[in-house]
Amino acid sequence: MKRTSLILLMAAAYCVVACQKAAPDPAASPAPEAVPPPIQGSTVKATERSFPRFLRVTGQLAGQHDAVVAADSTGRVMTAPVERGSIVKPGDVLATLDDRQAKLTLAEAHASAELAKSRLALAKNEQERNKPLAEKKAVADADYQKLLTEVSAREAELAAAISRQEQAQKTLDDCVIRAVAGGVVAERMVDPGEYVRMDSAVARVVDQSTMRLVLNVPETEVGGLEIGQTVEFTTAAFAGQTFKGQLKFLGAAMREASRDLVIEATVDNADGKLRAGFFCDARIQMREEKAVAVPEDALRIEGSRRKVFVVTPEANTLSERLVEVGDTREGFTEIRKGVVKDETVLVKPPAEATDGLPFQPKA
Repeated sequence: MKRTSLILLMAAAYCVVACQKAAPDPAASPAPEAVPPPIQGSTVKATERSFPRFLRVTGQLAGQHDAVVAADSTGRVMTAPVERGSIVKPGDVLATLDDRQAKLTLAEAHASAELAKSRLALAKNEQERNKPLAEKKAVADADYQKLLTEVSAREAELAAAISRQEQAQKTLDDCVIRAVAGGVVAERMVDPGEYVRMDSAVARVVDQSTMRLVLNVPETEVGGLEIGQTVEFTTAAFAGQTFKGQLKFLGAAMREASRDLVIEATVDNADGKLRAGFFCDARIQMREEKAVAVPEDALRIEGSRRKVFVVTPEANTLSERLVEVGDTREGFTEIRKGVVKDETVLVKPPAEATDGLPFQPKA
């Protein structure tokens, strides 16, 4: 009985508490959404400026002089004092050959020349001794003519002996193989103990003080080329660095298979940074054209995308535009698509700037 009374008492207390709760007000409305604050900043108008138009081509660097030095003699290599990367001057030794046989041949030729000189001297003395007698008809004319012929023969013999001596001297000199032009040894092709022939390659020497940039220009662009034009190029070995050269040579004829013209620009390489064989992306300024431009700091860069915020004059709000950009000059970037002349753009757009936000000029 007591338990039942306790349950009834608790139920009554619960009902009283529930009835005392405030009923919801049907007239109540949700809180209004917060209005985003306006974006403040400075603006400029998109203007037209002159921008260069470039011909973009690819090419390869080559040394001003790039020669594979041949032995020009035969024999066994005795020494090869240069290595890959060695700097050589004209006349520096690249390799030496066994010169023992050459020295013996030279000694023999020298002796033959001396013998020929002695025979010529003897013949001349005999001819001079008989000359007065021949004038007085004391010696038969035929005998005197034989003496003159003997002198001529000995002179020819001496000339031949001197020629053989000079040839033997050249053979001896060729046992020392020297650099024809200065430069850097790109590759040494012989080692001591090897046998070389006259046409055997000994070393490749590249003159890198001035480089040649060899480019291939399409037929449609050849008309805009002139000797002396500036060529700018980059190479993967020095990312972010631009090098310059001058157009110096234009090919005489188009290549039939590819329909392009081979041209060359000279590049000063006094510091030796550039190397023969580097692939290059080059551009040649052909002309200048007017184009729409905005300041560089009006662009927002997001990966590969470029954006500009245009202030709409009617609603004074920001309009986010994806733009296609071109070249940059003197702090201004060419806009090829996305913005037209005289539109107002936001400079240095803040991170919170988005499409549709209100704009307020900075005081």
